[in-house]
Amino acid sequence: MARAGRKLSRGSSQEPVYLFGSTMRRPYRLAYGLAPIIEILEAHHHPIEPLLAKANIPRFAFEEPSYRIRFDQELTFIRLALQQLNLPAAGLAVGQRYHLPLFGVLGLAASCAPTVRELFQAVPSYPTLAWGSIELSVWRDGAEEYVAFHENSDVGDCAAFFVARDTTATLTLFRQTLGAQIAPLSVRLRQSEPADIGPYVAFFRCPVSFADTVNEIRFARAVWDARPPQSNPMSFRFFTNQCRQLSDVMHEPLSYADVVRSRLRTATPIPSLTEIVGSLYLTKRTLQRRLSDEATTYAKLVEEVRLERATDLMRRSGMHNDEIAYVLGFEDASVFSRAFKTWTGESPQMFRRRQERGLPGA
Repeated sequence: MARAGRKLSRGSSQEPVYLFGSTMRRPYRLAYGLAPIIEILEAHHHPIEPLLAKANIPRFAFEEPSYRIRFDQELTFIRLALQQLNLPAAGLAVGQRYHLPLFGVLGLAASCAPTVRELFQAVPSYPTLAWGSIELSVWRDGAEEYVAFHENSDVGDCAAFFVARDTTATLTLFRQTLGAQIAPLSVRLRQSEPADIGPYVAFFRCPVSFADTVNEIRFARAVWDARPPQSNPMSFRFFTNQCRQLSDVMHEPLSYADVVRSRLRTATPIPSLTEIVGSLYLTKRTLQRRLSDEATTYAKLVEEVRLERATDLMRRSGMHNDEIAYVLGFEDASVFSRAFKTWTGESPQMFRRRQERGLPGA
């Protein structure tokens, strides 16, 4: 936990009490967490493709809900972006773009929390679904509660950016939930005082100290006890269970084969290789090489998904063969029938009759 935040406040006779926290850095995280800094890059007319290429992040990663990147890829991209932007208050600007909807199902769960404290606690509870890179802990200090941020050595020269970003994001989430009038009691930052502190004072609307001994943002305890407008304990439990399940599959990067399968399963008709690579901002050669590295090919994935979708459609719908052929991207019903027999050893008609009789497959 962030021991740096453990300091008696003026007028307090007891040490602060630790409530919850987490080391937020994880090996993999959702690529979409880079969206706020990408938005600022684009607003300042900086191209992002060269930065993505240097960080080895594909452009389609920001349109694929489950696409994971490694922490070192994220850090490389952020470091390059900060060099491009050259904004003294970059952390302040980026942090204001972290709204609940950006967090997906985690944001949905948080918005239903019984209290603002539980809303905020949802974030460190599922760090793989958030984008923290430094240690976060929440403490109770009499009538106040505060968030302390502790820079990990892993973030190196980006430490001040991450602290400012996450401190700003904390207040952004509080204001989104309770209204723009919410202001902290104080903000303390270890970073050196910038040449212009005006943007910090204007945003936080409270005393802000720099070159301090800790990184923390304090609120009255009543703010933490407040009930979000969308509070719903049953929905909160339901969505936090979804967060738990999603977190369980976030321990390795998403493969290109998984991405292609996902596109093939949802598109109607099933797209061609040219259409797929266009939607993924890749070349045919690049995708084929990536799939080869994963011991598969585009043709194998198409055949796998076509069989999966064909059997599903014939089991649960009254669609004719020509309609199924269209969905699967075949020229006509006869081509589909020949392909289906090659895959299964029986014609679509034989398959349907066996299904009607409740007989098992061959």
